[in-house]
Amino acid sequence: MIDTTTLEQRSMEWRKARLGKITSSDISVLMKDHKETMTEEELAAFKAANPKSRVTTKTVPFSDATYTYLNRKVMEHFMPVDSKDQYSQNCVDEYIELHSQESAATRYGSDMESMARDKYAEAMGYEVFVTGFAPYEKYPRLVGGSPDGLIREEKGIIEIKCPFTLEKHLQHLMYDSQEQLRENEEEYYWQCVANMLFTDTEFCDFVSYCPYVSKSKQIKILRVHYDEADMTLLRERISLAVQYMKDRIANIKNVQNIIK
Repeated sequence: MIDTTTLEQRSMEWRKARLGKITSSDISVLMKDHKETMTEEELAAFKAANPKSRVTTKTVPFSDATYTYLNRKVMEHFMPVDSKDQYSQNCVDEYIELHSQESAATRYGSDMESMARDKYAEAMGYEVFVTGFAPYEKYPRLVGGSPDGLIREEKGIIEIKCPFTLEKHLQHLMYDSQEQLRENEEEYYWQCVANMLFTDTEFCDFVSYCPYVSKSKQIKILRVHYDEADMTLLRERISLAVQYMKDRIANIKNVQNIIK
């Protein structure tokens, strides 16, 4: 098994390492829920505790979007990533290229990331190390993430966003707590939390950088601290997702391809 922490982010090898894995950039989809009708037993127990309530549904982990994402990750496990056959290699490369098309905004963010990292290091006085894909120690073959920088002496990481629009950077400038980030941009918040979990670090500095405004407003640094309640919730959701993936993978291995 290769050391994925040394892979250059956005390289073909890095993208291959992410195939079949739940990644921090998409982890917020695991926090979605849906409503289900209570069973007769559940409803009876609920009514006994809440006699005036007219509620008949319960909140259950995961949404349709969650299962769509997990099913894609399940099928990526059946891609011939390690095949020596040239045709198979070409198919994997083509799949990655087709599913890695960047919008102008995403491309801009990628291009500006290195500059933002340098500005952060200058502002904070830290030495920031670039890292690749960090697998989650509990499920290294199924879960992991890629923080935008590692601060070893402080046991922290950074997550960089370079907004394509001025108004998005303004939104980030106005945040004064991690709760606001969680409430308004949960995908970024859970990405920070997940990468802390995967790298065993204690904080994640959320960084927003925009070079087109005055120097005093170019960078926003919001520290996301380790929160035990949210970390516990994330671990629980990851465990549920991993069990779903394992069950689906086992089922697919026994599927009949031809039925007459």
